Amino acid sequence: MNKKIIRIAVCFILPVLAFVIKPVHCKGEDGSIAGNIFTNEEGIVYKYIDGTDECQVVSYTGNNRNIVIPDEYNGYTVTSVAAGAFHGNWIINSVVIGSNIKSIGNGAFSYCSSLKNVEFKNSKIKAVPENCFEACSSLKKAKLPGSVKKAGYRAFAFCTSMYQIIIPGQVKNFGKEIFYGCSKSRLTVVAERGSEAEKTALEYGLLVTDSSQTVLSAASLTDIEGAQDKIYVYNAPSKVKWKSLDPGIASVNQHGRIKALKAGMTTVTAKTAGMALKCRVKVYKRNKKNCLKVIYSKYVKKEMTDYEKIYAAHAWLIQNVKYDKTLYKTGTVPAISHTAEGVFNRGIAVCDGYSKAFIIIMEHYGIKSQMVTGGAHAWNVVKIKNKWYHVDCTYDDPIVNGSFNNRNVYLDFFLKTDKEMRITHIWDYNAFPKCKSKKINKNYRTV
Repeated sequence: MNKKIIRIAVCFILPVLAFVIKPVHCKGEDGSIAGNIFTNEEGIVYKYIDGTDECQVVSYTGNNRNIVIPDEYNGYTVTSVAAGAFHGNWIINSVVIGSNIKSIGNGAFSYCSSLKNVEFKNSKIKAVPENCFEACSSLKKAKLPGSVKKAGYRAFAFCTSMYQIIIPGQVKNFGKEIFYGCSKSRLTVVAERGSEAEKTALEYGLLVTDSSQTVLSAASLTDIEGAQDKIYVYNAPSKVKWKSLDPGIASVNQHGRIKALKAGMTTVTAKTAGMALKCRVKVYKRNKKNCLKVIYSKYVKKEMTDYEKIYAAHAWLIQNVKYDKTLYKTGTVPAISHTAEGVFNRGIAVCDGYSKAFIIIMEHYGIKSQMVTGGAHAWNVVKIKNKWYHVDCTYDDPIVNGSFNNRNVYLDFFLKTDKEMRITHIWDYNAFPKCKSKKINKNYRTV
């Protein structure tokens, strides 16, 4: 099967907010501007709220790079920051938001290109509003206060230098495109496990962990010859430099992708901000026994649900087995490529080899599976609870643009019904279990 992938490049222009607030003022001896607007000596512009003892920050005209929004000014409590108050300011490096601030307007700090640090000193703000820190391209990290319940549309979009954001479990509502344009290889979302913040981070493909420490995603790795792994540095303050102490055993690229080359042990180091983090790598010789040992301990784990085990086995086969290209070159296939040994010992197989290896993995967990044949092809049906589904590892491991080394996990033929499979597959419908249901019990575990 040949499957071509088309990449589409989309050009876009960053939106420019239309609500920039830049008051024109003529300051009198008492510091007043237009009656109830005042500028302090640092250039922070305040507006007194009529009938109250409160005031609002509405703009900034100073040259100080480090701004502290105070709790009070001239006997008035500073309770809010207006929409667009600091929008487009290229001078400020840091902002401390005072403990009496209850609300911040949309885009208040957007497009502050030099802003690196933000500190919230209070527990009163209920929301980080729309576009609040959008395009703050120098912003490194942020910690939302425990009072926040919502983070709005594009609140941190295009914060391309941000490496850490700490989000408390109370934040339940996330606006669209909140992390749009952020670096997937750089930004770590620190959130409670199972929280909405964790789910949102995973949707964006961001790194996510429950600790703010700078650590590797794994302190040790075990795999077989020819396998690939990827490790990450959570909360990396600077660009990570990777190195393998013995690249003949396992190499590592600039993105932390490790390739196991031959049996042995080595150490992979990741350096960031003066720290050297280490991961021990053990590589087993490739054979059936070692493959199954690694699969059962690392990829298809006992504590997983049946759905998770089936997915993990399907993914392992796709990422660790190549379709035997001799079929295309000579029209014949070595006998071993029709077997599970071809999968485990050589990492090369054709459809029935994939199917037989899949059955062996499923048998270890007591999950029922069969090989289906028809139309000179073979795949599997597998049972979750009382329902059967089709799984075709070979078709989900396509030859992409002539390459037999696809590692992308496709799900086009994963847990499908008879009706869906009949579009592309032929088999004796009466000879195999019926697959009728689209509903999958993802929490079921075979006892």
